[in-house]
Amino acid sequence: ARHSETLEPMVVYRPLGNASGLWVRPHAMFFESGDFDGRWQPRFTRLA
Repeated sequence: ARHSETLEPMVVYRPLGNASGLWVRPHAMFFESGDFDGRWQPRFTRLA
């Protein structure tokens, strides 16, 4: 997927938990690492 105005690559995903529907984040943000829960780790991890 791409942003309609900037053509920036986007990631469409379905979150776990109470959230419903599909969500969208910029590709760079989706795959970035950072300090999450006190540890340096990827923002998201593939489950299946």
